[in-house]
This record gives sequence, structure tokens and C-alpha cells, in this order.
Amino acid sequence: MSDEQVGFDVINEVSVGDLTEVRQEMLPVAQNVKVRIDKASVETSKDKDLKSLKLELAIVDGIMVGDEMKFANKKVFPGFMDLCVWANPATKNSNWYKTKQHLLGFKQFCQALELDLKDVKINDEFCASLLGRELLINIIHEEETVADPNDLDQNGKPKRKKTGVLRERIKSFKKLVA
Repeated sequence: MSDEQVGFDVINEVSVGDLTEVRQEMLPVAQNVKVRIDKASVETSKDKDLKSLKLELAIVDGIMVGDEMKFANKKVFPGFMDLCVWANPATKNSNWYKTKQHLLGFKQFCQALELDLKDVKINDEFCASLLGRELLINIIHEEETVADPNDLDQNGKPKRKKTGVLRERIKSFKKLVA
């Protein structure tokens, strides 16, 4: 063994200050918020078994908070499963996938934009056709959950436990009525 000592970097002190008032900024719960689609693409899950329409939505007019409009042009993003468009039938074989329940959010999205439901194909042209389109959404607050490996259901899968942390969630897509 050598006589060399393992050193460490000395850093300059950083005074962060009082963190007691630091809070997560969340949009308020709101219904019928007008949004514009600014970006659209397809996202694949890490295990490659699911695909979802990935959107960046911009709040058009804002949300009334008290007696003033706030959050105009703020970006919001649907969750991965909110617009799930494909599930690998070889691995996603529960009844929920077999009965196409995973497609309900995407169907609602298509209906809100008055898209033909008979033969939907998601490609570059489809994503480009969404840009600039507007629709209405509801924003809710939902408590996050995590899988608890120490608490299994009757099928041996981990049950989900609430974490106490709230997050914004887009709950529905509705047609913009002129």
C-alpha cells in the first residue's frame, strides 16, 4: 500500500438561508382551462412496452386566481399514461390492456379535437397536425404513490402507497366550444 492519502476538495461555504417557507408552486385546481398544443411527439417507456403521445401544452388565457388572471403561457404536460397509445400485447396482458382501457384518455383527446376515431395512425404528420390546436383541460391535484415492495396484493404485486406529496394532473380533455 502506498503512503498517499485520499484527499477531498475543500469548498467555499454557501449560505442557503431559511428553507421553511420554500414550497412547491402548483397551478390551482381549475376546470375548462384553454390550452394550445405547442409540441407533440411519441415517447416510449423505459422497458419499451408502452408508447404515449407526449404533449407540451401552453395555457392560453390563464387561470383566474382571486380576481386576477395568472399563469398565461405556462406550460403543462399530461402524464405518460394519460395519453397512452400502445401497449405490447406480449407483456401488457392484463384485462385492463386487453379491453383497451389504457386508450381511454387518448380517445377522449381525439374526440376533443374532433379527430376520426376509425383509423388513428400516429406518425410525424399526425404530430405536426396537432400543433397550434386548442382544447380544454381540467387540472386537479393528486397525491403521488409509490410501489411498496413489503406490502403485496393477492397476485404478489406491490401495493401502491400514498407519499403525501401532491402533483398537478390533467384529468380530462374537452372540445373547445367557440
